Amino acid sequence: MSMPQIPEEKFRPSLEEVVIDLLASIALEETALSHLIHAEAEKIQMFVGQYKDSSFISSKEIVAVNQSVNRMMETIVMKEWLLLKKLEDVLQIEVQEEWDEE
Repeated sequence: MSMPQIPEEKFRPSLEEVVIDLLASIALEETALSHLIHAEAEKIQMFVGQYKDSSFISSKEIVAVNQSVNRMMETIVMKEWLLLKKLEDVLQIEVQEEWDEE
């Protein structure tokens, strides 16, 4: 089986531009994740503020909020892991480019 041929394009970004774009995409995703974490913190603060007198909080409500926040934080941690792997790949591109120049 032969390798696919990529057609020539008028504009093909340089390796440096690709690396910069990849790093920028990681930064944007990190910013989005920080907003999600902040939203989860606000959810907890609103829940706690709503029930300052603990006699009005049922254990089911506490567990429900905890599970909701926990699910979201687990998802965020998984996404962070993927971003770390993406960053490692980008750094590997940089290292490979340096080796090729020598």
